[in-house]
Amino acid sequence: MARAHEGAAVVLAALVILSPWPFGSVHWTTTAAITLIGLGVSLVVGLLSLRRGHSLVSPRATAPLAALWAFGSLQLVPLPRAVLAVVAPGPAAVWYPANAAAAAVLGPGPRPISIYPEATIRWLTFAAAAVGLALVAGPALRSRRVLLRVAVTVTLGGALVAGYGLVARLVFANRLFGVLAVPTVAPFGPFVSKNHFAGYVEMVACLALGLAVGLADEARHGADWLSWLESRRAGWIVAAFGVAALLVLAVPVSLSRGGVVSLAAGLVAFALVRVSTRDGDRSPSPIQGSAPVVRPRSTLVWTALVLVAVAAATAAVLPEEARARVRTMGHLDQAGSYRLSTWRDSLRLAASSPVVGSGLGAFADALPRFKSAAEDLRIEHAENDYLELLGETGLAGAALAALALAWAAAGAWRRIAAEPHRLSRGLRAGALAGLAALLVHSAVDFNLRIPSNALLAVLLLACALAPTGEETDAPTPCRWQSYACLALATAAVALALSGPWRDRALDARLLERATQAGLRAGSLESAAVAQLAHRPADAPAWLALAWLRAGSSQAGAADLARWALQLDPLHPALRRAAAALTASGRGAASSPPAATSSRASGEPRSGG
Repeated sequence: MARAHEGAAVVLAALVILSPWPFGSVHWTTTAAITLIGLGVSLVVGLLSLRRGHSLVSPRATAPLAALWAFGSLQLVPLPRAVLAVVAPGPAAVWYPANAAAAAVLGPGPRPISIYPEATIRWLTFAAAAVGLALVAGPALRSRRVLLRVAVTVTLGGALVAGYGLVARLVFANRLFGVLAVPTVAPFGPFVSKNHFAGYVEMVACLALGLAVGLADEARHGADWLSWLESRRAGWIVAAFGVAALLVLAVPVSLSRGGVVSLAAGLVAFALVRVSTRDGDRSPSPIQGSAPVVRPRSTLVWTALVLVAVAAATAAVLPEEARARVRTMGHLDQAGSYRLSTWRDSLRLAASSPVVGSGLGAFADALPRFKSAAEDLRIEHAENDYLELLGETGLAGAALAALALAWAAAGAWRRIAAEPHRLSRGLRAGALAGLAALLVHSAVDFNLRIPSNALLAVLLLACALAPTGEETDAPTPCRWQSYACLALATAAVALALSGPWRDRALDARLLERATQAGLRAGSLESAAVAQLAHRPADAPAWLALAWLRAGSSQAGAADLARWALQLDPLHPALRRAAAALTASGRGAASSPPAATSSRASGEPRSGG
């Protein structure tokens, strides 16, 4: 059984080091592959574990996470109109438009809370796959050997990403892999955005620091902290500190200001965790065989001095461009204005359905009604994981997430304090520090919505929360929580296989063919109606339907065009096309609406 859990840990680590390269795995094909692999491995190892009489999880671990997942699933349940209007007035206004022509298209039946159910399914299944892998890999990570190998593998993978990012910046400038140009954001390494590169690397940097410090702790003998230099592993320890330094340096070089602040927070968190959980080493060094070493808590002063020295050394070797970028942190530039306007609009979205939100993963469809800027740019994320979660799940989902976060932080601190092995204690502290850096970065970006970064965060959580070496490895009676987790995994597999992974959208080429060849529009109209039944906030699809109906009912087409404009009032192309349909009939709109191909964006070119 131990080999099955180790296999799950290997799969999770492999996904973590491979997922950054295809642009952070944001494309639907890589996200789907990761999800299906994770769900399959989780289900198989979970069934094997239960067959051997092991309980996979504890009640404290499963309750908040399972409740949050179940809450997201409830957003898919169709509700009567009267109920939906009470619990989720924002989604109710989309599913049951006040516009009579639009209401006739969608019909009067029950509707779910999510205004984009397929996107909700995608995020539920990906979350189940990632957390499921962490649960089945957790028992293997209690082993010093497995934990060390996973940490070394992830650190080397992260160093490769960081090294490539530094080289690619010099060789390819703003082109991904030297080929793809990204006009709206500043790419770095294999990531579309430098901020997501920084988010990934900052977490690996904290883990690498924990690895280096843990190895040094394990090699020490006596009270002298530098006694590890006399160890036969001193060369490996120096290499570990060198890799950590490379990762730390890569973050400010990426010009991500949020990454710099988050990395600093992670390093401070590492120091605080190390000091607050150290009551003396309880085990002798396996290398030197010496007696346990007890050090006073005054090491906080020395730790602070080391951090200051690291910061000064990093600043000294940074290029001038990076130093200038860091100095602009207090300035409200284009990126800052973009973020502030997006945050305000996100709060307006959250206020439209304050209790249960508008659907996990449906932020991009729900926000356009509340936009106050950005015009034709499709804002896919809130530039703040917390606000995006609030808009998608409301106060109920935010409360469950806060409970899960509190449980994770308290559990990780207890495990670090109870860990008897020096190396494992350093690695656990590094993992928790990496999560702290991510939580700070989540206040100004959306790293948890990037699959590669979310997978790394889940791996760090599994490392921090894995059972300690002192905990028993004997089989325990199977509890209902284990069966509940397997039931959720089975449901997630069914959901992953049932819904499309590609975003549902009308093909504008079909509309062009209808114009050029004079094809009958009946089948295209049916396709538009089917699209809106699954994605009712798709303003370009409403406009396309209005264009298709303009010949038979000018008044109805005008109503549909007005409704499309209400769903995205700032979109200039949408306004022009809707005005043409409303004013002059189909003759003024003899070509397909330009708004059907609106461009997408995550942030302005100069985003920070």
